[in-house]
Amino acid sequence: MSNLPSISIVTPTWNSPLPLFERVLKTLKNQEYPKNLLEHIVIDAGSVNNTVELAKKYGCDITVRSDLKIQEQVRASLGIKKAKNDIILMLQSDNIPTSKNWLKEMVQPFIDNKKVFCTFSAYNGYEKNMSITTRYGAFFGAGDPTLYYLGKSEKIPFLQKKYNKGNVINETLSYWIVRFTKNTLPTLGDNGHMFLRSAMDKVNKDPKLYIHLDAFVDMLNKGYDTCGVVKNSVIHVITPSIFTYAKRRVQVKQTFYDERRGKRKYLVFSWRSGKDILNLIKFTIFSLTFIFPLYESIKGYIRIRDKAWFLHPIVCFLIILSYGESEIMWFFRKRSF
Repeated sequence: MSNLPSISIVTPTWNSPLPLFERVLKTLKNQEYPKNLLEHIVIDAGSVNNTVELAKKYGCDITVRSDLKIQEQVRASLGIKKAKNDIILMLQSDNIPTSKNWLKEMVQPFIDNKKVFCTFSAYNGYEKNMSITTRYGAFFGAGDPTLYYLGKSEKIPFLQKKYNKGNVINETLSYWIVRFTKNTLPTLGDNGHMFLRSAMDKVNKDPKLYIHLDAFVDMLNKGYDTCGVVKNSVIHVITPSIFTYAKRRVQVKQTFYDERRGKRKYLVFSWRSGKDILNLIKFTIFSLTFIFPLYESIKGYIRIRDKAWFLHPIVCFLIILSYGESEIMWFFRKRSF
């Protein structure tokens, strides 16, 4: 391809697990993509475990912002502002592209269709020796079953062959073209997503206010509604401890939802949406009774013999309890003021 676009890869880091981050960097280095069309911007929060030194070894453009340790989204915004190329790839230090042609596959919808402003992989990938949680997240297309049951994950389950989010307006051998509305927009922008820098520049004004999901709502409101969903995968490595993962999900909820209630533009769950309420009720019943998640686990196991399927009822139960406790605590904190 002689008409390949230039790509700026943006990665916020803070004490990233070094073996995993090095694998990500090696995978990028080995991409079949012209190196003169790539830049990798790392916005670090003051790591003390050689994350910065490792990024330097692989030629990354590094900025250290020790004052933004817990403000990853601010660092992401600053990385986007620093980017110079046509397309931005948001790639976390735990996201592994799954082939040497991954970058070429991801940019192809941009080349073929000028209305496309964003691309992402249809699937979460995995390897058999990876943690049971990472395999689980790949099988169900979401590490968090809340996204799975609310239908808000942009990914689809590993065994699903048709994309069923938004309005699929075209399909080729290698990708779907999908148009989203405000009511069908899934969770976009963070783990291996590409988007036009020109579109993001119109909404990424104040780094202190940047949240990737809200930025996609802003771009949608400006007419950017068409995405390429590529028939490949990106591995999102999940911590092997389900308790650590549940704690992390609650922290994300508290930071990006509880502390900003009434201010968010994108809501994973909205009390104004009858569909969200119905799906939440189903998720709650399924999680507390175990029966339907276990049924889905057995059905998946019959097709791919992997014990990770049977993590599903356990994770559902743990997540619904964790989010439920978080909501109760938020309610009482609100009443105390």
